[in-house]
Amino acid sequence: MKGVVLSVGASTPLGLDARQTALLLRAKKMVPSRAPLRDRHGHSIGTIRSRRLPEDLFGRDRLIALAIPALREAIAGMDLHGPMGLVLAVPERRGNAAPLGPDFATTLAEAVGIELDPRRTALYPIGHAGFAVALERALQLLERPARGEGTPTILVGGVDTYYDPAVLEGLDLARRLHGLHAFDGFLPSEAAAFAVLAPAGSAGARCLVRDVAVGAEAPVTPDEPSIGVAATRLVRRVAGSFAGRVPWVLSDVNNEHHRVQEWGFVTIRNPDSLQPGKTIETRTAEELGDVGAATGAVQLAYATVAFELGFAPAREVLVSLQSEGPERGVFALEAP
Repeated sequence: MKGVVLSVGASTPLGLDARQTALLLRAKKMVPSRAPLRDRHGHSIGTIRSRRLPEDLFGRDRLIALAIPALREAIAGMDLHGPMGLVLAVPERRGNAAPLGPDFATTLAEAVGIELDPRRTALYPIGHAGFAVALERALQLLERPARGEGTPTILVGGVDTYYDPAVLEGLDLARRLHGLHAFDGFLPSEAAAFAVLAPAGSAGARCLVRDVAVGAEAPVTPDEPSIGVAATRLVRRVAGSFAGRVPWVLSDVNNEHHRVQEWGFVTIRNPDSLQPGKTIETRTAEELGDVGAATGAVQLAYATVAFELGFAPAREVLVSLQSEGPERGVFALEAP
C-alpha cells in the first residue's frame, strides 16, 4: 500500500510549524517546565507543553487549539478539490478526561475553512498506533477516489496532549510520570501534525509512503507482559520493502520499561533488518516528550523535512508505534 505526501504541518512545544519543529528536535532543544499542577507528593509536575497556549486550557479545547495551526499549515497553498476526507489519530479515553465529542473533526475543518466528506472522515482513539491505522485507512480511501475528482487527496494526522489534570493525576497514581518516585517514568507532552496524501506517482511528492502494516498483540497480564510478537511480525513485513538492512528507525520508545522491553524483543528477532551499531534509531520522545497519538504524524512530518533539508541520516526510514492497548503499527517512508 503506497502513497505520497504532498504537504505537512505541525504544532509542537518545540516549534510553531513543521520545519521549526524538525530543526529544533534535531538540535535537541527540548525544555521541560513545571506545570501549575502538583503530584500526590506535593511536587510540581514536569511537562513539555506549548507556550503559546494558556495554562488553564484543557481537554477538547486544548486539542483543537493544538490542531488548527498544524492543519492550516498542511493545507496552505494546496489546490484541494471538493470535500476533503480527514482521518485522524486521537487520544485514548484516559481516566476521567472529557470525551472529544462526535463533531471534533467538523470543528477542525470549519476552523480552517474546508468542507469535510463524512464518508472519508474517521477518528481513531487508540493512542500511539492510531496514526498507523489512520494512515492505512487514508491510503485505502485514496484507492477509491470520489466521482469527478481530479488527483484525489486526503488529510491524515494526529493530535494529543497529556496536559490535563485528570490525565496527569492518573499517570501520577500509576507512577508513570518521570520524577523522583518513578525511575522509568516518561515526560508528558503534546503535539499535532497533519499531512496531505495523494496516490503513488502523483506530482509534487515531498515524501513517499512505501508501506504500512497494523496489528494487535495478544492480551497481556502482569505475569506475562508483551514480548512483541505482533510488533515483530509487522516490522519484519515492512522491513521486507527495504533493499537490505533498515538504515534508520523512528521509534516511540519513551523510557517506560514495558516499551523498552518490547522494542528490545522486536530488535532481537529482526537481526537482519535492525542491526545494532548500523541501524540508526531516533527516539523522538527523548527530544519532544511523549506526544501520544500524535507521535506517528509528528514523525512523518519530521522525516519529510529531514529529507528535504538533507539532515536525514538515510533516504528511507521505518516508523514503529506501540499503543497502550494491543494495537501496533509500522510504516516505511522514503525520500522522493
